[in-house]
Amino acid sequence: MAIVSAPFTITGTIGDLTFYVDQDKVNRVKTKGKPGITKEEFKNNPIFDPIRKHGKEFGQASKKSRIFRFLANRFFMRAKDVSTAGRANKLLFEILEEDLLNERGARTVENGLNTSEGVNLLVGFEGNKTKPLNKTLKKNGKWEAKTETFHLTNLSLLKDIEWPETASKVHLAVAQSNWDYIKDTFETAYSEEVVYDKEDKTIDITLKPEKLIGEKLVLLFVFIGFSENYKKKIRPLKRSFNSVTIFKILKHNPS
Repeated sequence: MAIVSAPFTITGTIGDLTFYVDQDKVNRVKTKGKPGITKEEFKNNPIFDPIRKHGKEFGQASKKSRIFRFLANRFFMRAKDVSTAGRANKLLFEILEEDLLNERGARTVENGLNTSEGVNLLVGFEGNKTKPLNKTLKKNGKWEAKTETFHLTNLSLLKDIEWPETASKVHLAVAQSNWDYIKDTFETAYSEEVVYDKEDKTIDITLKPEKLIGEKLVLLFVFIGFSENYKKKIRPLKRSFNSVTIFKILKHNPS
């Protein structure tokens, strides 16, 4: 019986092919009426072409996703859930599908990101899907391109923030990251992290990240986290309470 070589698990039936996971948790495939097929058959039989092509493209998207998740790693380490990596892989594959220059099996994430449709799929990606930013922070922020600053005006600390039950302080910061997705390099600049107590007070917040040198694909990340008073100390809450999202595409210069 052939082992399915792909970065994902396939189960079910396609034509005469049945995909399943055996007792050793190995993904295998067999044909109807036969105990299984050989590795060579799986490799060379044209009927498997769609699966091989999908596996190749998904593998490429998964590899690119690892770099994507490091763009604002300081934030993602503090605000993510168990599905973050899988959702990032899926997102990068969806972007790959925007490559209309190549046939299936030869499409690339790079070509997908060169399109406005592909790059706009990045906006709204959440590090922690259980705490999306628009549910945690009820006030809309605004990016001012001329001064490269992020503004939250007339923010009610008590009413415009969804506070976890034990939280006593809120932490806010932004970052802009230039991702050269062709060269697989990036540069990220963070703002100062501001901290406020949980109180009935309305304030204006201005966050200004350091300047970047490159401008291939510049993304704006917004982070909001929480901490609590614990034994006369301030203790950060678990990352499941925090939020980080790709708020905006700041610059995009496709090749």
